[in-house]
Amino acid sequence: MKKIFNGLFYFFKFILLIAAFGLTLFILIRMNVRLEKNIMGVLPEFIPFILLLIVFIINMAFKQVGVTKNLFYNLTCCLAFTTIICVALRAIFDTNMVLNEKYGYGIDFNFFDNFIAYIKIMLYGLLIADILLMFREKDKDNVKSKKLKGA
Repeated sequence: MKKIFNGLFYFFKFILLIAAFGLTLFILIRMNVRLEKNIMGVLPEFIPFILLLIVFIINMAFKQVGVTKNLFYNLTCCLAFTTIICVALRAIFDTNMVLNEKYGYGIDFNFFDNFIAYIKIMLYGLLIADILLMFREKDKDNVKSKKLKGA
């Protein structure tokens, strides 16, 4: 059962990363168009997304079992990306927000802008956890059991 849930969360981790990145990109581009700012101003918000994607690719390429087989980490990634998606969708579709109706842009930019710092905290936290799981020691019990099976 643990392997099924781990595989499911591992798969959804990538789907949710793409969805969170896309929604964040959409809102930030619309925000910069409204403010008539340069699009290069949103690059710092996407650095954690890009770094996390690079680390995920490294994990797949080098088969980092400590990360890919960790159910808790995969579940945490899914929860963090789902939170980002929910906040982005609320900023877009919640018509009961005062500023959404007042300005008529269809997106409550202030609500999403207040959440950008929390997005960065979650993504950098996932990045740090991924790096720590990559370099953790192997379970001594698993190493001993493999030696006994081979002997």
